[in-house]
Amino acid sequence: MEGKKYRALGKDCRAVSEVIGQVLMVAVVILAFSSIAITVFSDEGAVKPPHVPRTDLQESKSKNTVQIFHTGGEAIDLEYIKIILSVNGTQAEFNISDSNVAAYDPKGKKLSSDGVFMLGDYIIIDPSSKVNITDENATIDLYFVHTESKQVIKKAIL
Repeated sequence: MEGKKYRALGKDCRAVSEVIGQVLMVAVVILAFSSIAITVFSDEGAVKPPHVPRTDLQESKSKNTVQIFHTGGEAIDLEYIKIILSVNGTQAEFNISDSNVAAYDPKGKKLSSDGVFMLGDYIIIDPSSKVNITDENATIDLYFVHTESKQVIKKAIL
């Protein structure tokens, strides 16, 4: 009798192939989506945002100049710095290569335009050729932009 039970079980295979087919299809779909996800989210994949430096800055305004001090955080290449001053809605952009912008180390030695802006360094801007900051009632916004990552590192109201 035991032999008859095994033969009866072996003859009733109608739904087995459908179940195995569905399990295989689910496995193929899971493998396909996981390989795509690994490609997209890996370090070598398509999604790799540019590095944005984390830097602490302190800014001040005197009568004719704007000073920006590096007070901590990462160093930034001076060639990737753009400073935007908005005075009552009028914007002016400044790069380190401009004649009215200069960067100095803590000892007061002028930095070259291909140098690095790091802790203790400061930038002095004379914006008088582009915008007027001498008005006491003027609203002055400062944007310190890292051009390589296209991100604003600091936004301040002077």
